[in-house]
Order: sequence, then C-alpha cells, then structure tokens
Amino acid sequence: MPGGRRNAASRTGPIGRSGNTYTSLANVNGRNNSGERTIGNITEDKKIDEIYGGKSLAPKHIPIPVVPVDGQLTFEALSLFISIIAACLQLLNIYKTVWWLPHSYNSYSVNMYLIDPYLLLFIFTTMACRFIYTLLCQFIDVSLPIRWLPTIQKIMRISLSISVMSIIGWCLYHMAERHNFMKIIYYICYLSFSVYLLTFGVRSTLFFDISTSFSCGKEERKTKYLLDKPLHNCSLNASAIRAEVSTLRTDFNRRLKRALFSSFSSAYICGVAPIIFVPSHLHFNLPWVVQHAFLFFLGRISAYFAQAYPVRYCDVLHRAALHLGRWIKIENRNNHVYAQPWNEMILWPHGSIVRHNREIYRSEGLCTAAEPGNLNHYRFHALFNNPTMLLCSLLGLQLLLVGVQLVILLHTPEWCQVLSMMLLLIINYYTLFKVARNYLICWKVYRAEQIIQEKSQMVVNPIAQ
Repeated sequence: MPGGRRNAASRTGPIGRSGNTYTSLANVNGRNNSGERTIGNITEDKKIDEIYGGKSLAPKHIPIPVVPVDGQLTFEALSLFISIIAACLQLLNIYKTVWWLPHSYNSYSVNMYLIDPYLLLFIFTTMACRFIYTLLCQFIDVSLPIRWLPTIQKIMRISLSISVMSIIGWCLYHMAERHNFMKIIYYICYLSFSVYLLTFGVRSTLFFDISTSFSCGKEERKTKYLLDKPLHNCSLNASAIRAEVSTLRTDFNRRLKRALFSSFSSAYICGVAPIIFVPSHLHFNLPWVVQHAFLFFLGRISAYFAQAYPVRYCDVLHRAALHLGRWIKIENRNNHVYAQPWNEMILWPHGSIVRHNREIYRSEGLCTAAEPGNLNHYRFHALFNNPTMLLCSLLGLQLLLVGVQLVILLHTPEWCQVLSMMLLLIINYYTLFKVARNYLICWKVYRAEQIIQEKSQMVVNPIAQ
C-alpha cells in the first residue's frame, strides 16, 4: 500500500530477545517504493532500532526514598506488648465490678479471684513464643560463627518447641479441671490447630516465625534476595521477567497468609479465649466484649500488613509489574487486523496484537512479557501496576477503624469501656501514621513515574506505527 503506514509490530512482530541476541527487523517504514531509505526518515529508523533493540522498552524507575521500617525484633516486642494490653482490657470488660456504689461488697475494680491463672499463663506463653524465638535467633546470629548457625538454630527450635508445648499442655490440663473438657478440645485444640495446619502444614518453624521473611535456597538467596528482601532485576528477557513475577507472587501470598494467621491468632487468643472460659454464673456485656475482639482483630490486620508490605517491598512488586505488562482480550475482532502468534521469548511493545489459544489480545504497557489469558499475570499487573491503590485500601480501612472507635468512644458512658477504647485508639494511631506515611510517599513517587512512562510511551507509539 504506497503512501500508507502500518503498525510495524503488527506486520512483522516486535523484536524478541533470547539470551543476548535480538532478531532483525524487516520491512521497516521509512523506505520508498524502490526499497531505498529516504533521507528524512534516517532519524526515525535509528529510533526504531532503539525501540525494537530493547533500549526504549525498559520502563523508567524512580528510586524510592528510604522509609523507616520496624525491625523484626522491635515489631514482635510491640506485638507482644499490644497483645497483653488487649487481653487485660478484655478481662477488665468481663470481670469488672461496681465498686463505686455505696452498698457494693467489692473493694476492687476487678474480680481477680474469678480469673483463671492458667488461662493467663496460656495467653502469655502463646503470645510470647514468637518474640522469644526472634530474640534467640538474633542473639545466635550475632554471637556464634556462621558454620554453627544451622545446627544451633535447629537445636534451639526443637528445645523451644518442647518447652512451649509442655507449658501449654500443662495449662490446658489444669484448665480442663475447672472448665468443660469439650471446650478445651474444640475451641483450643481442634479449631486453633486446624486453622494452623490448613494454612502452613506441619512446620514447627512457622509456629514461632510468623514473620515476613521468605525462606529460599542458598543459591536463590544470593541472586534474588538480600536480607530476606526480594530484589528486582531490570531484565529485557521475557522468560526471566515471568520467572521473577512467579517468585514475587509466591512471596506475596506467603506474607499474606502469615499476616492473616498472625492477626487471627492474636485476636482469638487475647479477645475470644477469655470469653470462652468465663464462669457460667458470671454476667457481662457480651456485645461489648465481642466488639472489642473484632476491633482488635482489624487493628492487628492493618499492623501486620503495614509490616509485611513496606514501601520498598511494594516498589519491587511495582517494578516487576511494569516489566510484565498485560494483555487485553479483543472481543470485536476485525478480520483485516493481522495478529502475530504469541511467542514466549519476545518482549512485546505497546499496541502489539497477537493470537494465543484461538483468542486475539492487544498489549498494554511500555513492554509486555505476560502470557495472554494468564489470570495470575493479569491480577499481578492489576494489583501492583499502581501500588498506591493497595495502600489506599489499607489506609481507608485504618481510617474507618479509627473513626468508628472515636464514635463509640463519644457514646460510651462506662469508665472501663472508655479506658478500653482509648487504649485501642492509641495503638491504632501508630499504625495509621505508618500507613498514611507510606501512602503519601508512594503517591508522590508513582505520580511522577507515571508522567515519565506516559512520555516514553508517546515517543514509542508514533514511531512504531
């Protein structure tokens, strides 16, 4: 078609990169009918060579600023302190007295003699085991040679497992003498361990180390991980990009499971267990204590998510999503549009049209390495192409939680309920600060990055068409 211009990517396909070799680009625009190159298009041809050579296909990343993150030992110490406070507040809500009344027989604000001491020991042991494990691990890492670490850590883990299980079993034995034995079997043994086994399987390490670290092999740690933080490789190899996305997706899911289980276990042990083992003759405000456990659960979710997904970690996922790109399925097919067969070794530029599994797809993004029709790739790009949406959802949850607690606090008449809600608010304010800070930083950085990506895409599209 003389005088017309076609999409070079649609006619000949983009240039793929397999290893370090690029395939050549044929029939590029900028030649006259005799096949000779016109002088006015020499500059465009150079730009086309850069685009399909891969230089312009690489997304531009903006360095993320350093954002303080709580260390693992600091976070576990804070979690232990907050869990103890939440358990004490729940016991206060259940065992409070009316000691201020003139004819009251109570001299204290709490009926301490009704509280099961073995329940208190059970709660403290369960909540403190992860802090003790983290403390011992860091002490061993600092004080012992590297060659001894695997053996010492294994011995320490086994010893700590036996100690914790012995204390918990001793507590449950004495609790079974005071309470219904079926409560112990169902609510503690069956329900708690069933959730754990369904989530992680039989792994004693995770009983203590419900952290955000990702365990991997020695060689994999050297190339993809540094101090348990995943690294991003700005590769132009489509297969390497998909492999990196698969690793990051697995890591994200493991962090998600650990955060959900940790928040659930904290809320269940500190908020629900005191309700289960209340003496049958004691009357208390059941809706309020259930509300306390639920609000504490939501607060723990936000805290564990903020710890598991810091700004730099979200930035690694974001960079991988930019390299991955995505495919949009074309519903209204045009028979005159030529679609290339999708090739897994090719890094496709924006606007490429391919055929895969009898469907036609169009690429979106500066470059696309994803597999057309792969839901895992599509969801990964949708979540992390703009990580501010994920942080905005977390910030919205935390703001809603704080707002609801303020409204409840304004309508609360009893002193114990006021104290309970105020302390929960103070705890959630710290999480709100961290989440809001992360969101504002990401919003400013990625807004500037989006402007740069749009300019790069505007440069690529007119030349490639």
